[in-house]
Amino acid sequence: MIAPFLKSQLEPVAQRQRRWRLQSQLAICWGAAALLGFLLVFVQRAAGASVPGLILLLGAATAVASALIWKRTKKWEPDFRQIARRIEQEHPELHALLLTAVEQTPDAATGEFNYLQQRVIDEAVSQNKQHQWIETVSRARLLAMEWVQLFALVALVFALYELRSPDRRGASGTAALAEKDQKISVTPGDTSVERGSALVVLARFTGPLPSSAELIIESGPGNSRRIPLVKNLDDPVFGGSLAEVTNHLTYHIEYAGKQTRDFKVTVFEHPRLERADAKIHFPEYTGIAEKEIKDTHRVSAVEGSKLDLALQLNKPVVTAKLIAKDQTVIPLAVETNQPAASLKGFALDASQTYVLQLVDAEGRTNKVPAQFVFEAMKNRAPELKLSAPRGDQRVSPIEEVSFQGEAWDDFGLRSYGLAYTVAGQEPKFIELGQTTAANEKRSFNYLLKLEDLSLQADQLLSYFLWADDVGPDGNVRRTASDMYFCEIRPFEEIFREGQSQDGQDQEKQPGAGAGKGNEALKLAELQKQITIATWNLQRHLAPATRPPIVAPKLTLPLPPARTVIRE
Repeated sequence: MIAPFLKSQLEPVAQRQRRWRLQSQLAICWGAAALLGFLLVFVQRAAGASVPGLILLLGAATAVASALIWKRTKKWEPDFRQIARRIEQEHPELHALLLTAVEQTPDAATGEFNYLQQRVIDEAVSQNKQHQWIETVSRARLLAMEWVQLFALVALVFALYELRSPDRRGASGTAALAEKDQKISVTPGDTSVERGSALVVLARFTGPLPSSAELIIESGPGNSRRIPLVKNLDDPVFGGSLAEVTNHLTYHIEYAGKQTRDFKVTVFEHPRLERADAKIHFPEYTGIAEKEIKDTHRVSAVEGSKLDLALQLNKPVVTAKLIAKDQTVIPLAVETNQPAASLKGFALDASQTYVLQLVDAEGRTNKVPAQFVFEAMKNRAPELKLSAPRGDQRVSPIEEVSFQGEAWDDFGLRSYGLAYTVAGQEPKFIELGQTTAANEKRSFNYLLKLEDLSLQADQLLSYFLWADDVGPDGNVRRTASDMYFCEIRPFEEIFREGQSQDGQDQEKQPGAGAGKGNEALKLAELQKQITIATWNLQRHLAPATRPPIVAPKLTLPLPPARTVIRE
């Protein structure tokens, strides 16, 4: 099962192949019927008599065969793998990328492609803009086949006409024709063609044939062209063509001092995007001025921005809309008398790719839908880096702890600082700085004097960095760093070099005392782990459900973590 979005990119190639098949098969059918008609004309002239109803039989058989060919072609389903192989042959620089994308199949359970499959498909689709896959069956090739089809049809019409009068060269036949009034039938008459396509005009005469005929084309006052019409063999049909029709025009045929009435040719176009201009209104907290981007199909802005899109079209349309890959539809505002469409105040909340669909008053749609990419960049949380001290510390009650760090935010900070908590007391928040510029790294230093806190041995002090910025919802958002601990050791603690912990336990705390010390150590470690786990869980909750970040209030003092010798 080919991806729908990739299929939509290959569908124009399949349409051209379907058109090529229909034209070539009809040309073969009409050419074979014309050949058979000329053979029957030869037989009739050789026999000197005509067979009644032969022209009707040949015409009916050709019509039935043409209808069957048309019906079979309409039911023909393209083989996208074969189409991909053909495109790969035309563009070897793809290196089998397109064929790989076509062969991807979605997951049987979810019906969706995985990330790698989607990347391959998106990469293949992006190559279409560079290589123009639709030209695998070129416009020149289709035009050449149209001429072959036309000549086969003209030959068939001539053969059928010859079957009506097997011996027009006789004296009696010539006299009868001379007595008839000269009549002319012009094809296609009044018609409508797509801008840029060719126009083929045929003039069929009944009665005496003129020596020459001319096609006169008028595209405006004083702007006319004369094109000689060509007659082949004994065919009573004069033909000529205009290579490209770009504007409305009228034409008539002049022959033997006479002329036909004026025929009108109107030109139509499929709706098409000419230009797209974007205007981005950034959230107020970013401090970024309104930005206008001319002629773009890709817009990148921070989430929460508002997008205005102004589209210039080649003609007025009745409906215009953007369709996402998940089939989400965004209607655009259109003006019935202006070739324009617009999108106002669209919120960029998530990244998405859209295709533009246009429909004009006649129900025609744009042949090649334009693609738009809207990228919503995340408002990143502040980044906090603690350079010193590194990790948990073991300090004395009278030490001074020097804190050094760095704070950064993509759109600037409102404030930042240090927070610490002593067991049994309320958290203390210290502001070390305020407003910073966007993408500015702000360093800070702070000296915490533990002596001023009146700490006791074996107490526990926790600390972390914090910063406030403005989140995507426009409200102040607080971010905190990892939490670290300071264990307060006795001031007079002395360690004997080379003496193991077990030896100290046996020396100073013999018997049951050693077991109680280990249990106290485990309890202290468990308390730290629970505190850190609770803290990390609180920090990583979604902003919509996260309570305000505050420092945890420690309630238990830290039991002695080491056995020491005090002198």
